[in-house]
Amino acid sequence: MNTRKLSNTQEKRIAKNIGGRQVIGSGSTPFLKGDVTTSDLFIEAKTKAVESRSITVKKDWLEKAKEQSYSMRKRDYALAISFGDGNDYYVIEDTLMEELYKCRAALEAIIDGLGGLEDPLVELPDLKASGVRSLIRRHLK
Repeated sequence: MNTRKLSNTQEKRIAKNIGGRQVIGSGSTPFLKGDVTTSDLFIEAKTKAVESRSITVKKDWLEKAKEQSYSMRKRDYALAISFGDGNDYYVIEDTLMEELYKCRAALEAIIDGLGGLEDPLVELPDLKASGVRSLIRRHLK
């Protein structure tokens, strides 16, 4: 399979997995850059044509993705890499990693505070917003 077909397959997979959309032409137009976008996320995708155990990540790729994400008014950016095996790995800045980890911890605390996900659904009027806010604040510090 040629590189363009592999890239197209990777981009479609990423878009489907994160609920984004593939950028037609993969950044070949002056105003639409990157390979996959969501409302807040810009992704530049790189894949190996032949399955491999290593890939060289260039700082230029990250700097370009950051610059293009700003020009497209995206809050965050990532570099998605595939070793040609159908799996994607993401390179992100430390601030986004920290935010994602804290958000996951906050969500887990909320789920625990609700008694798990197996309980009957709680109606929104019964939720105490102050309690949810408190759990989130405690874990986002």
